[in-house]
Amino acid sequence: MGAATSTRRPSTFAVGWFVFMVASWVAFAVLAASAGDVLADVWQWVRDLPLVLELVVWFLTLPWMLALAVWESDWSDTARVLVVLGIAGAWTLLSIPRAKP
Repeated sequence: MGAATSTRRPSTFAVGWFVFMVASWVAFAVLAASAGDVLADVWQWVRDLPLVLELVVWFLTLPWMLALAVWESDWSDTARVLVVLGIAGAWTLLSIPRAKP
């Protein structure tokens, strides 16, 4: 008889995190495409926080704050879209659930 094969699956948390990551980037894209003023308001709200709180927000939401900083920059539309897509793609790829060895 052969050894039993076990299929390893990613944890529920890993799958949930990936779903959250994809959903948050979809929400960012929808807001950027349809309601750019909402992103500008969020950017201004974070900028108006006391420095310590602003740093906490940046630490907890780094990929989205990076994307928001790029989106609110004065770069060309093409450059902003490409960089935000790069950030979103990289963070989403890093979040793909993997089975533990």
